Amino acid sequence: MLDWIYKKRLKGDLEIWVSNGWVSSDGAVAILEAQDFDDGRSRLPMALAGIGMVCVALALFAFIAANWGAIPKTVKLVGIAVLIFLAHGAAAFFAKKGRTGLSDLATGFATLVFVGGMALVGQIFHLPSDWQGGAFLVCLGGLAAAWLTGSVTSLVIAAVAAISWQLERSGFEPSNAIETLISLAFLVAVFAHPFIYPSRTSRWAAIAVLLVTYGRWFGEVGDLLGSGDDIIVAMLLGGLGGLCGVMVQLGPVIDLYAKWSSYKPAKSHAHWLMLRSLQDIGFIILCGLIVLALVFAPELSSDVSAEGLLPLPASLPLGTAILLCGAGLLLSFKTSKSLVLFASIGLSLIAVLMPTLTNNVIVLSGTSLAALIALCALGTWYNNRYWMLCAYLGLTAVALWLLQVTIGSLLGQSLFFLVAGLLLLGMALWLARIFRKQKPDQVKANTAVEAK
Repeated sequence: MLDWIYKKRLKGDLEIWVSNGWVSSDGAVAILEAQDFDDGRSRLPMALAGIGMVCVALALFAFIAANWGAIPKTVKLVGIAVLIFLAHGAAAFFAKKGRTGLSDLATGFATLVFVGGMALVGQIFHLPSDWQGGAFLVCLGGLAAAWLTGSVTSLVIAAVAAISWQLERSGFEPSNAIETLISLAFLVAVFAHPFIYPSRTSRWAAIAVLLVTYGRWFGEVGDLLGSGDDIIVAMLLGGLGGLCGVMVQLGPVIDLYAKWSSYKPAKSHAHWLMLRSLQDIGFIILCGLIVLALVFAPELSSDVSAEGLLPLPASLPLGTAILLCGAGLLLSFKTSKSLVLFASIGLSLIAVLMPTLTNNVIVLSGTSLAALIALCALGTWYNNRYWMLCAYLGLTAVALWLLQVTIGSLLGQSLFFLVAGLLLLGMALWLARIFRKQKPDQVKANTAVEAK
């Protein structure tokens, strides 16, 4: 479905690019023909090969388990080592031939054999089960294979193991210094991989590890405080809202800094993709938090305490998000598009934090609606259909909830939405007037560039 949306959008963009002279007509035709030809069949063999690789690994483990008593210990150990060696040898052979996909699959198979081998070794020597220690070793092995070979499959296995290690640790007891360092090391090792070896899957895996690591830290501090729902809800809104604000604003702030600084750091395509992935995931979570702050936060706690914003899991990401927002607003003084982005994110953070300031339903509703409308406008201005979809879904949820619950009488509902509609119409007319004034200036600027 996403490919279909991309192809539909590409056709419209190509028309604009051709009319502006950025792409020739022949080039546009070649791009469209390539997109029509690439219907996914080229990726089908690798997808089937990946499933087949997992099936072969499972078949191998099942065969060893079925003949457990008949296979000597030495044969089991040597067999595991030989399989890992042969798989990595095959990966090196395919990499030398330029078959990166097959090389990645071979490295992934070696990593799976390593994972299964640890379990088999534990059975051979009757070692006590230790899921936390096993996940730790799997993560180390997966990271070693991922960084030595650039394997995305091994990185995903390492990311799953890192998440399992975080979840398998007993309860939410505070981590000691060693566990904290291990958590940070796993996060950095997984998160840095997509910057060197770009892949959508590895980016998603890295962001998942980031969110789980933060969740573990949040849970430990919350358990240590032993506070009530009023503190925990405020911590959740402030901490997760701040983290999302950082994820959305980090890339634009870096771009603006590079724009105004005399030193322009080189930003590779992998950096750009990672920052965009952070933006997209942060955006959807932020839209959900706005709805949560209005609909569910009052249900979880009738009086959300602002004291919940003081613990480090809330204050650190929230403070960083506020600093980025302020820096972005300062750096955007000549860039209206960026100014709208940081203003919208700032308004969204206010909407998320509003339950800690007041429990007045009208104030909460108005702030949430304003924030979601701002995010809708932001997605429209940036021509980002994904942002528009997230914001419109959040706006629809809030509007339906308001229509059913918030205002007691039909007359109150009518008055509320009449005021909201008039404000939106006034904002639309105001923006249209601004854009009409800006259009002649833009035409003059384009004419001057063409004359040069």
